Amino acid sequence: MPKVVSYFPKELFERRKVGIPPEWDVNFAKDWGEEEVIEACRDADLLLVPAANPPITAKVIQNINTIRFLQVFGAGFDKVDIDAAREVELPVANTPGQNATTVAEFTIGMLVALQRKILIGKREVKAGNHESIHREFIISGLKEIRGATIGLLGLGAIGRLVARMANFMGAKVSYYDLYRADKSIEEELKVTYCSFEELLANNEVISLHVPLNNHTRGLISKDEFALMQPGTLLINTARGEIIDQAALVEALESGHLGGAAVDHFAPDPPPIDHPLLTLSAAANDRLIITPHIAGVTAGSFTRMLKDAVENLQRVAAGENPRYVVNGIARARSRGESQKAS
Repeated sequence: MPKVVSYFPKELFERRKVGIPPEWDVNFAKDWGEEEVIEACRDADLLLVPAANPPITAKVIQNINTIRFLQVFGAGFDKVDIDAAREVELPVANTPGQNATTVAEFTIGMLVALQRKILIGKREVKAGNHESIHREFIISGLKEIRGATIGLLGLGAIGRLVARMANFMGAKVSYYDLYRADKSIEEELKVTYCSFEELLANNEVISLHVPLNNHTRGLISKDEFALMQPGTLLINTARGEIIDQAALVEALESGHLGGAAVDHFAPDPPPIDHPLLTLSAAANDRLIITPHIAGVTAGSFTRMLKDAVENLQRVAAGENPRYVVNGIARARSRGESQKAS
C-alpha cells in the first residue's frame, strides 16, 4: 500500500469527482513550512503538491529520502528545487498541456478587455457617466485584435494556441523563443520568428508564455520596457518574477505602457502594500490584475488532477512516470527515513 502525501485537500478531490485509489494510504497535509513538509513526508512514498505551494526547497528534498517520486499539479514547477532533486535522483513531474487552452483563451480575453477598456467603461457607466465615456471612447478610438501586431514571448503549448486564436481574429503574430520552431510549424501557425529585441520593439501587444527559470527571471525590466512602443499592451499569464515589478510600475505610471494584465505577482500572493496595488488612479486604469486564475477553471483543474493521480499510479505500479522535468526517468528506491537537519 503506497503512502501518499497530498497537499490537495480531500474535499477538492471530491468536488472535482477525481477518485482516490482505494489502495492509497493518504496523508492530506496542510502545513507548508520546511520542517512540517519534512515531517509529513516521513516514511511516505509519493508526494503530490500544487505548483504554487508549498515550496519544495533543497533542505526539504535532502530530508525526504523515502519519497520515491514528486508530482507537481500544474505546468509550473518553479517552486521545486529541480537541481537538488536531480542530485538525489528524485524524479519530478508536472501536468503540462491540460490547461493550455484555458490560459490561451484567458490571454485573448485580457487583450480584449485592455483594448476596449472594459473595466473603465463599467466604472463610468455605474457612476452615471454613460454619455461622456461613450463619447470619449468614440473620439479616442478603441482598438481591436484584427490588424494588431502581437508578439509572443515563448511558443510552447500555450503560445501556439494564442497564435492560432489571434491569427483567426486577423492579427499579425510574431514570436521569440530560445528554441526556434520548425519552419513547418511557423507556416502552420502563420507566425514570424524574430529576435527578443525585435519582438519588444515591433509589436503593439506583448504576451508572455515562458516558464520561470534562471534565464527568464527579471527578463522584462527597465531596458526592455524602453524598447517597447509607447502605448504597448503587456499581458503576463506566466510567473510574476519574469517582470521586474518596479519597472512595470514605472512604465504604467509614466503612461509608456498603454495597459497591462497581470495574473501573477512577485511575490505571490502580493502584500497589501505591493507597488502594483498602490498605483495612482491614472496608472491603475491601465492595469488589470487577477489572482492567478488564468489556468484554473473547473475543467482544467479536473484534467490536471486526473493526470497527476494517473502518474502517481504509474509509479506505484512500478512504471516510469510521464512528464518528468528534471531528467530522472525512474522512481528512486525507497530510502531510510532520517531526521530533518
